[in-house]
Amino acid sequence: MPVLPALAVTALLLGAPASAADTPADPPAGTVEQLIEQLRDDPVLVQPSMGMGDSELAHDVLTSAAAGLDLPAYVVLAEVPDDVAGAEYPSEAAAALMQAELGDGLYHVEFRGEISHTQAWGDEELADAGTAPVTFAMERAESNAHGDYPRVSAVFEAVLTLRWAAAPLDELPDDVVDDYAAQPWAFLPESDYYRADANAGRWVALLATVTGVLVAGTIITLVAARARRRDATLSAPARRVGPLPAGRGMPTSTSAVPDDIAVTAQGRLDDVRRRLARLPAAQVSGVHGEAAATAIEAGDRVLATGDPLDAVGAVVLAEVAGRELDRAGSQKRRPYHPCFVNPLHGEARDTVRLDGSSIDAPVCRACARVAGPMLAVRRRLRGRVPYVDTSTVWARTGYGALVSDLAAQVLEDRSTRR
Repeated sequence: MPVLPALAVTALLLGAPASAADTPADPPAGTVEQLIEQLRDDPVLVQPSMGMGDSELAHDVLTSAAAGLDLPAYVVLAEVPDDVAGAEYPSEAAAALMQAELGDGLYHVEFRGEISHTQAWGDEELADAGTAPVTFAMERAESNAHGDYPRVSAVFEAVLTLRWAAAPLDELPDDVVDDYAAQPWAFLPESDYYRADANAGRWVALLATVTGVLVAGTIITLVAARARRRDATLSAPARRVGPLPAGRGMPTSTSAVPDDIAVTAQGRLDDVRRRLARLPAAQVSGVHGEAAATAIEAGDRVLATGDPLDAVGAVVLAEVAGRELDRAGSQKRRPYHPCFVNPLHGEARDTVRLDGSSIDAPVCRACARVAGPMLAVRRRLRGRVPYVDTSTVWARTGYGALVSDLAAQVLEDRSTRR
């Protein structure tokens, strides 16, 4: 028998090809490692649960939007992998792991029910720009959409993020946003999320504690959050039978302040300080430039205390300053208000009525669906304490979620302490 056929027969008799021992095992299913392997073959990954009924179409739309970018773009819309399910911010944790394996590029990751995360490596302009134009475009699309409570989909956010990356310092053109908003995949079906106290239609400036105790005596309107008044009802998710209660329960779990929060705060304050320095003199002395400078001053003041809650406040004040700098160039932008439940979740996009209170709490998109754990700090005698149960300016203002003058209130609070 010729040599090669003989070897082949021998391999078959042994039950496997001779090279099988050298073949690496597939990564475990439902892990970030598995997603990374899929991204090596295709940088756009849309799982069926995130594809708005047509994951192949969503994939093609995102691939087309990424085609013109100067750096690699990785998009993941998927279920939460098991190995980051316990992380405070699974999307951010996964993006960092992906970048470590795949290298520099733009990463946009959103897992079902979690906060999305966008980050660029290897492009300084893109990394420093901030995704405010994407947020503004989503707000505009929602305000112009039909229905009682329109919410944009993960696919819509991802495609706008890719279009933003092509010109990160510019606002997204209205005609581009409108064109995407007209697509069938642009908005979530109303049965896929909670609609909380839709009749309220307003922001309020009063904080209720976790136990429902008011820490101030009056309720005042902050800004109009919705133009339309709607029935004061809650719609249930498709998987739930029967009506939901009229209010959303206060979060019963807590989330600790990250150990590196002071480093994060310092970095963000330095970033907005540099942006302010680059602003034209006329804008620096304008109302938004002065507001940004005040927020930076307040952030520096509280960061110097070394208190974890103050460091979180410095992060929020840096975001407030950054938004005011954005508004210096476009007054259509809204002032920045963080998520009431956890200001580190980012910007509030919805309001929900919390049980035991008379307020409509501004929350991020994820907490509007299911209230996440409340930000908490560890105290020596009481253990982990929700921030709203502390005697701080942060509790009185909801870290700026409930007031329009956070920086001024912080500076007044620090002056009073002297």
